[in-house]
Amino acid sequence: MKRVKILTAGIFLLGQALSGAAFAATVTLSGSTVDFILDDTMLGSFGPASVSGDTLYFNPIDFVARSLNGGGYSLTNETMNIKVSAHTGWAFSSMGLTEKGDYLLLGSGSTADVSGQMRVFDVAKPLVDVTASLQPGSPLNQTGLPTHNWTALASTDLTAWNTTRMINVTVENLLLASTGVPSSVAFVEKKFVGLTAVMAPVPEAETYAMMLAGLGLVGFAAARRRAISK
Repeated sequence: MKRVKILTAGIFLLGQALSGAAFAATVTLSGSTVDFILDDTMLGSFGPASVSGDTLYFNPIDFVARSLNGGGYSLTNETMNIKVSAHTGWAFSSMGLTEKGDYLLLGSGSTADVSGQMRVFDVAKPLVDVTASLQPGSPLNQTGLPTHNWTALASTDLTAWNTTRMINVTVENLLLASTGVPSSVAFVEKKFVGLTAVMAPVPEAETYAMMLAGLGLVGFAAARRRAISK
């Protein structure tokens, strides 16, 4: 009986380990000059990821906040982490975040808003980071039908990170809807999220050598002119 229990416990632990391995789903999506590395089981409301050029994008279908008939505040939030690895010969210049969706406001005192943050850190130096707030291009304050579109943006300058090879990008998203009186509706939905890596080419060693040689020749010619003029 004791052996049976030990065997059963062993099978259970093995099943747990295999189950955990099955749920670990790290994937790499290759762009033009970067690779995006993510766990597609941890994307939540963002949904499946796709890539075009150096833009990783999502088309959520159930990323919504809604409040009805004086229901007060409704908050929907989601956060994801993406690692971005630079291809050989390229350096990070900036990271841009573009989000789009629509909203509907009916009745007195109904409100909707979009917020969030993009945080970027160097994987080799995780205490070095930059942040940017996600800001709508204009207030979400139009009322009535039909629904109204919104766009929100965030951008981080990474030009000083010219030796960084891999970064981690955390995207935090907030949708907020509120109603305070009967016969009112507040609805806001996210339909597109695009994370774009803006890259700069890194000169090869031969290019640096040619630049230094050219500067040397310019200096030599200037010195020769000065010597002749004397």
